[in-house]
Amino acid sequence: MCLTCKIISTEINPPGGIIYQDRRVILHHCLDINIPGYLILSPLRHTTQYQDLTGVELAVIHTTLQQAAAILQQLPGVEKIYICSLGEETTHFHFHVFPRYRWMLNEPDEAIRTDGKIDGAKLFSFMRVKHKISPAGMLSSTIFAAAEDLRNQICISDGGAE
Repeated sequence: MCLTCKIISTEINPPGGIIYQDRRVILHHCLDINIPGYLILSPLRHTTQYQDLTGVELAVIHTTLQQAAAILQQLPGVEKIYICSLGEETTHFHFHVFPRYRWMLNEPDEAIRTDGKIDGAKLFSFMRVKHKISPAGMLSSTIFAAAEDLRNQICISDGGAE
């Protein structure tokens, strides 16, 4: 069973718990990156590719991404939200919803910039390596506070029947 399916089946509990889940999607904090508000959004149905998502799944994913990004943007120090899908660590299709904090820009230029400009992909990758910890270490009160804040604010309709 893939990592995401283990979260869906409650075999694994993400830090701060499930932020949002309906009949189509699940939103939770990243399991092992100690950056408050770093979220993972996945369809409940196990699929490996974006193009295999249904129209209803896409609609719910869109609404969830939009609301989560708007809420994260309000966290102190968040300047930008990165949203990407890579699918290298788990094959279950998912989006990374990654808040870029002001403090992240204090890293050495070679770690986060290309040709003097912030390189979002480089910054994302660098921060994932720098802030990776064991899932057992994800006990930060700021992680739990961000998850709780999102849980209290998110309000999504799951798109009805297919």
